[in-house]
This record gives sequence, C-alpha cells and structure tokens, in this order.
Amino acid sequence: MTTQVEDGKLPKFTNQVSLPDNVVGLSIVSGAANTYGVWAVLSADIGSLEKYLGSLIVALSGAPALRYQFEIGIGGSGSEVAICSVNLIASGSQNNMILLDLGNITVPANSRLTIRTRDEGAAETSDCHITLRS
Repeated sequence: MTTQVEDGKLPKFTNQVSLPDNVVGLSIVSGAANTYGVWAVLSADIGSLEKYLGSLIVALSGAPALRYQFEIGIGGSGSEVAICSVNLIASGSQNNMILLDLGNITVPANSRLTIRTRDEGAAETSDCHITLRS
C-alpha cells in the first residue's frame, strides 16, 4: 500500500497528545539524501496473535518542504520485508505532526515489527508511532 499525502491538507497538532497503550514508537534517522536509514525495531515480537496496522503518527523534525518515505516492515534482522510504504510531503514549518490511517494491514503473529525512512535531506530525525489493532 502506498499513500500520497500532502501535509498542508492534514490537521496540525500543536499540543502534546496522550498516546493509547497500543502504540509503539521511536525516533528514526534517514541515511544520506534519498537513502534509507537502517531498520529500527518497533517491537521485537508483537505477540501470539496476528494484529493489524492501525495508524502512523509522525513528528517530522527536519527542515520544511522535504519529501519523506517511510517503510514499515516485518522479519528478522537483515531480512526485513516492507509491508507498507507511506510517502509524505512536509511543508510550511518544522515539527509537522501527521496522523495517517494505514488501513488495517495484517501483521502476522510473533512478527518483529520495524520501520525505516528516507528523505531529500540527510540524517533527518523523525519521531514515529504505530498503533496496532487486534
């Protein structure tokens, strides 16, 4: 699944929000310009039941007006496979926060859940949170 979203068409959040218990997240860093950074582990094992990707919450802390791509993957270290790809265009100002519905993509039981990013900048940091649905 690939989703094209332009940041200016989404609501902006200026206050901190309290995240529900089913959210996993971390800060990730892109590689060189237009190069993926390493896969970062969101969950080493999602548990004995399959789950579904719910939403992606991203706080883009890089320079404004950059194109970003996030891949969410599953699999062991060194053998990750992307199950979802999301493209974003940030514009306006730094520290954009974006909430996207990922459409209930299945994550098999006992999966290792990972995420990585690339963008037009270099070594840009993004805070990413994923909600999982049972």
